[in-house]
Amino acid sequence: MLDSFRTNMRGIALGIVIVIGAIFAFSGTGSLLTVANIDTAIVVNDVNISETDVVRAILSQKRQILSENEGLDPAVLSDEMMRPGAIEQLITRELFTQASLGQNLTLSQQDIKKIILDIEGFQSEGKFDQNMYRFAIQQQGYTSATFGDVLKNETVVQQLVAGLSSTAFTTNTELSALAGVTEQQRDYYYLRLPIKGIEKAVQLSDSQIAGYYENNLGDFTTAPQVRIDYIELNSELIMDPSAITEDKVLERFEEEIGNRDMAESRQAAHILLSESTAEVIEEIQEKIDAGVEFAVLAKEYSEDFGSAESGGDLGYTSGETFPEAFEKALAGLEIGQVSEPINTDAGTHFIKLLDIQQETYELSEQRSRIERELIQESTSDLLVEKLQNLKELSFNAESLAEVALDVGLELKTSEAFPQSGGNGVAAFPAVARAAFSAEVVNDQYASEVLELGNDRYLVLKLNEYIAARQQELPEVREQVVQLLTDDVSKSQLAEQGGALLARVMAGESVETVAKSENLSWQVVIDGTRRDTSSNAEIGQKVFSLPKPAAESVVESFYLSNGDFVVASLTEVTEGRLDRLTKQQKASLVAASTVSRGSRDLAAYEQSLLAKATIVQ
Repeated sequence: MLDSFRTNMRGIALGIVIVIGAIFAFSGTGSLLTVANIDTAIVVNDVNISETDVVRAILSQKRQILSENEGLDPAVLSDEMMRPGAIEQLITRELFTQASLGQNLTLSQQDIKKIILDIEGFQSEGKFDQNMYRFAIQQQGYTSATFGDVLKNETVVQQLVAGLSSTAFTTNTELSALAGVTEQQRDYYYLRLPIKGIEKAVQLSDSQIAGYYENNLGDFTTAPQVRIDYIELNSELIMDPSAITEDKVLERFEEEIGNRDMAESRQAAHILLSESTAEVIEEIQEKIDAGVEFAVLAKEYSEDFGSAESGGDLGYTSGETFPEAFEKALAGLEIGQVSEPINTDAGTHFIKLLDIQQETYELSEQRSRIERELIQESTSDLLVEKLQNLKELSFNAESLAEVALDVGLELKTSEAFPQSGGNGVAAFPAVARAAFSAEVVNDQYASEVLELGNDRYLVLKLNEYIAARQQELPEVREQVVQLLTDDVSKSQLAEQGGALLARVMAGESVETVAKSENLSWQVVIDGTRRDTSSNAEIGQKVFSLPKPAAESVVESFYLSNGDFVVASLTEVTEGRLDRLTKQQKASLVAASTVSRGSRDLAAYEQSLLAKATIVQ
């Protein structure tokens, strides 16, 4: 009876929130997506995926990588490099979407609205903000309708994924075998020979330094560099802000506000009595009249357990979420007011209006955006004209100076940069490739007009070629000293470490050897894979060693910081399932189930791919 209400209440699957959060995590970090090309890029089982979708997926992947790698040069993430991964992602998503719909998994429009209202990225001060919502989806190239479709598809895919993953299980036999490995205990000794001490003791003579330099001359040459002259063309460079009048701004604003959905949303709370009696209704009404908090009464009386614990809060409705009688009563309330008892198919309700949200659309907030868009629109024809002139005039041009003058743009000269790229425009891979091309370097031609994205174009010509040269020893002395010190240190470390290893393998204990050389050593008894009391890197190495038979297993290895370690594994005790606590066993079951679920999901994906007809 309460199901029709509960589908509109506050709870949302965590997976849905994560999916939507990923879509909007990077809103505002780039320019508006205004891809006009709707040509089909991929066909998956007769369903077309447009080039626009591919571009959007590439942008999304770029933003995710950049957010996870602070300081990474965006220029290294070329569309060509990102495209295969984006296409693979789109194909997989479409196959799962088709499979989900084939299983009759779906989402109602009411559910979609509820999810959108609860997305944190669309909220301001804890409330849904229409402006933020519109801006965010437009940044991603969506309309309200297309975003709703994407949200629906992503959600039903999550339902399918959750259903497949939840069917995974692990038998006791498998758990016992898994516990034998994961809960295994090992006894071992180890000593460390630090490389820092050896490095500090290294003394290098001038002859050693000079000899190393002479023997490795090829490591001390500069890379070839170029300095380029270039002309850049983009909308900002040819904008004329004075061409945008107040009348045009007001006209665009009025046009936009006329096309907006200014619907009002109301936040409701209720007390539901499935089978009410006059006495109970009167009792509740008296308490409401006496000023008892509505939330307290909801927890005490409401039979809608989905909302009772939250004070009866049902969230927001635009007038179509709840039954007609409920919505009509809610519409007649003022904030904080409670209705008379209202009857619906679900029972009797006391309804309270908690909040009203009305979208605002102010000229002061939209002015700068409108002006910017009008300027861009006003320059589109001029941009096309200048671009055509730039292409014609730069072809076989002896100098770009005259070209720049003719097209009314500035000629600039870059700093010197290598083929790997540099700063400013040299950070674009297309610019670096063109600058070092045979046509530019050898033939002294101007490059083709390069498209850098977002209506940004550039043509370049060689200003100066700086050939590679041999660096003199005084220039690179510090580098030579460091490299030679590293080589000598590693050689001495290997020699000294090998001697320590030989002594332990000959029968001396790790403790005896370490003490004789004044080195640090440690013993670990009943150590586990999760042991935090000893060095994790050493523990990982030791747990990769084979079990000892009659004698200890002795091994040496280097740590990531360069230190040399000699370890002696003396005993291995297999883990036992019956020795685990309930919590440990539950964690093991969960981990195993998740792992198996992931494998099942991967297998299901491969089966979909095997049966699919895909055209690229």
